[in-house]
Parts: sequence; C-alpha cells; structure tokens
Amino acid sequence: MTHPAPERTTRIFEPRRGWLVALAVFVAAALTLCWPMVSGKVILGSDYYIAGWAFRHFGAEYWRQHHALPLWNPFIFGGLPYVGGMHGDIFYPTAWLRWFLPLGLATNLTFGGHLVVAGCSMYALLRGLRISWVAAVTGGLSYELTGIVASLVSPGHDGKLFVSALAPLLFLALLRAVRERSTPAYGCVALTVGLSLHGHPQMSYYLLVAGGLWALFLLYFDEAGPRGSERFRALAFGAGAVILGFGVYAIQSLPFIEYIPFSPRGAGGPSGGWEYATGYAMPPAELFTTFLPELNGIKEAYAGGNFFKLHTEYVGAPVLLLAACGLGGESHRRERRALGVIALLFLLVAFGGHTPFYRAWYELMPMMKKVRAAGMAFYLVALTVCVYAGLGAERLVSGQVSVRRLGVGAGSFAAFGLLAAVGGLDGVAQAIAAPELVARAVENAAALHAGGLRLFMFAAAGGGALLAIRAGRLAGGAAAAALVVVVAADLWSIDRKFFEFGGADRFAVEDRVTRTMRKTPLPYRVWDPKGTPYDV
Repeated sequence: MTHPAPERTTRIFEPRRGWLVALAVFVAAALTLCWPMVSGKVILGSDYYIAGWAFRHFGAEYWRQHHALPLWNPFIFGGLPYVGGMHGDIFYPTAWLRWFLPLGLATNLTFGGHLVVAGCSMYALLRGLRISWVAAVTGGLSYELTGIVASLVSPGHDGKLFVSALAPLLFLALLRAVRERSTPAYGCVALTVGLSLHGHPQMSYYLLVAGGLWALFLLYFDEAGPRGSERFRALAFGAGAVILGFGVYAIQSLPFIEYIPFSPRGAGGPSGGWEYATGYAMPPAELFTTFLPELNGIKEAYAGGNFFKLHTEYVGAPVLLLAACGLGGESHRRERRALGVIALLFLLVAFGGHTPFYRAWYELMPMMKKVRAAGMAFYLVALTVCVYAGLGAERLVSGQVSVRRLGVGAGSFAAFGLLAAVGGLDGVAQAIAAPELVARAVENAAALHAGGLRLFMFAAAGGGALLAIRAGRLAGGAAAAALVVVVAADLWSIDRKFFEFGGADRFAVEDRVTRTMRKTPLPYRVWDPKGTPYDV
C-alpha cells in the first residue's frame, strides 16, 4: 500500500526519462562549485590537506607495492595501527579509486561525486513519498547544496559527506521495506548502515537513531504500515538488517575497539568528559546563519560562540520559504510530523551543552562520552527541511499555497536582510560573538551589510518567482526551471566560499627540510618544535 499523491489543480511538469534529467541537474549543480576539477586542480579541504592526504597517499602507495592494506603506519609518532587508528575511508568504496587512479583525481571524484549522490538520494526519497518530479528535483537540489552538506569540502571531512549523502537512502529503504513490504529493501538498509558506519561513526550513530524513529513511525503510526504478524516480521527483518550492517563494519570496528584503550579516547585520556563532549556544539543563536551566515562570519571571519568554524548550516531563504509552504495541507501530514520529531531531536543534539537536554543525552546514550562536535547532527535537521521544501514545491505548483503565506514569508526575510544591510544587526553580531572574537565581529560589519543585501535580493527574487508560480504566470517547464534556478543560485552564493582548489603538487612542496630528509638514509624521525602544519 502507498499513500496517494495529493490532489492537483494544475498539470505538473513531468519530463520523459525524469531520472536522467534529474541526474543532469544534480551533476550541473555540483559542477558550478567543482568546475576547477576539470582543469586538474584538487579540492583543498583544510584537515584533508594537513593529514587526510598523507594517510590516503600512504595507503594507496602501500597497496600498489604490496597489493594489500597496511596494518601499521610507522610515520606518526612511534607508529600507529593503520586500521585500528581510523586512517580515513579505508574500507569505503572510494578507497578503491585510489588504488588505480592518481590521488588528486580520486579525491575530486570522492567529494564531487558525493554531492551528486546527496541530490540523487533525496530525489529518490521524495519520489518514494509519491510527489512530483518538479518537487523531488527541488528537494534534491536543496539537499545537495545545503550548507551543512556542501560546505564539508572546506574542512575536507569526506566521511561526514558520505553519511550525509547516504542518509536519505536509509529513510527510503525503510519506507520501501516497511510500508511496501519489500524484502530486498532490507538489504538496502543493511548496505546503507554498513557504508555509513565506514564513513563516519558518530554521524552514523545519529543516523541510526533517526532511522530507528522513522521505522517506529512506519510500524506503528503509518496508516499503510504493517499489522499483526507482518509487524513482527518487519521488526525482525529490520533488526537483522542493522546487525548485518554492523557486520559489514566489523572489519573496521573490531580493530578500532581494540585500539581505544591506547588512544586519546581511552579511560583517563584527553578525549573524554563533559567539556570535551560539549565542545564545538552549535550555539542556538547561530540558527540565524541558516539564512544570514554573515551574522557570525564565514570561515576565517567567523565570530560566533566557538573557537573557529570551517562549515556553515546555511539553508537559504528560498528553501526555508518552500519548507514553510510544505507545512500545510492534509497530504503527508503523518510523515511531516514524524520527520518534525526527528528534526527537533537532532536540533537539540546539535545545540549540545547550550540546553539542559544534552545532559540527559550525554548520560543515557552509549558512547556519547567519547565524542564531541555535536553540531554535526544538524545535517538531519537540514534533511527534514529539504523534505519539507520538496513538499512545499509540490503544493506550490499545484496552486495549494496561499499568497499570504508566500508574501509574509518573503517579506520577513527581505525585511531582515534590509535591517542587516543598514547596520541594524551589528550590535547583535557583537553580542552573540565569543568574548575573544568581539573585535572580529566589529571588523565583519561590512561583510554583514553585504550579506544583508544579498539576503534581501534573494528573498525578493525568490519570493517573486514563487508568487509567479502560485499565480500561474510560470507553469510547466518554466516553473520547474524557476525553482531550480532560485534554489541553486541562492545556495551557490554561499557554498562557493567553501570551495578552494590548487594543484596536486601543493601536497608535496619541496623545501630545505624535505630535501635534507630525502638525502638521509632510512629510518629517521623528524621533529620541528617551531613549525606549524601550514608552514609548507
């Protein structure tokens, strides 16, 4: 059984071979950010540049020489376990690219490819919810380019990107498995769980909790859900799929568990305790960055509540406006509520120690005393918002959204942007900055004014386009194109600031130290007490 599509008052554009057209849209969107890759340049994520590149280069060279994975990395301190020490995506499929391709090309395909995967997986989820092609593409594009996903290239956190890209597929697989009684879908659940865990365990932890809540909704609160013995079958198959997923991850997790007592996360180590666990959470005031990131500053100009920040939670005024449109009507009401509960839970998780809730989460949830940077959980909030945006686009092109809702929403964002543009939010930016970053907030005033003007322009242009679609002046393919352009242009205006590229030779810069090292017979150790990782 499936939920029927909402009643439509107008004919909605549906292209032939919609999957191929959608894929083309998602590839084109990724290329607007990744086009330097075509000329051979490599994405330069900061953490990836400092350490990740070296880990992966060592693994790839070892494979080429020995046709096996290394088990020991002798080049860090006195040596570390390679698998147990979690040296990146060792068993994730992207590792295979490095065995046969130059590392720079493999890196580009990994980051750029997973942006496309994120768009495609959200598109598939929305189509699984039985909404139109136009709405599914809009939601998929919103998720592919949403800040918490796309900006992960800035720190070079590929593992987080893997989980974010795969997350909608877990929701879709559970939907197919439970609602539609598809046995093969449980295999997809297992595969998605296993791959996600190989990407980033903490992000996957959040995803498993979210997937569990989604599964409970489908089992007990969905009108089309299973009943009686079918419910027990679904529970058993679902549990088996998760166990199988952990089995896929066992090749990585078992060595890691053995290594933990000797790692900084071991008992008494520095990577533990309340202060550690609540570090780099998302301050509630930074919710404003979902539509005005300049209020806290971007990258090196960041002046928020944390020490530094290399990503953004930017969602954009047009997407938020579409999401508000998706909150109305009878269609998918139950799904909206279930996803809303998930979004609220992980918004509280993302806030970390800024609210009392996180103390209960920290004490009750296993392993939460060994992780930090709870702000990464915001990707599940963004996922829900993008689903809502897809539903909102569906209602918009069907003529089911009130002009008042569009006008009030667009007008509110435009007014907020104007207030920032004329300096009305300068004091707010300084008030919510960490004490040591207030001076930087003062220096950011010009960027905040420009950001306010940018918000005003996109709120006005986006609101005008949505009103034109609502009024029927833009319909069919023109309406679809307008939605794609408005959403993509707005998100691109912020995402582009997180994409930096350079030549592959930047990862192997020659200087006097490296030239001397090359002349020295192995083995040797080098320690530069005055240097920094950025000196090269």
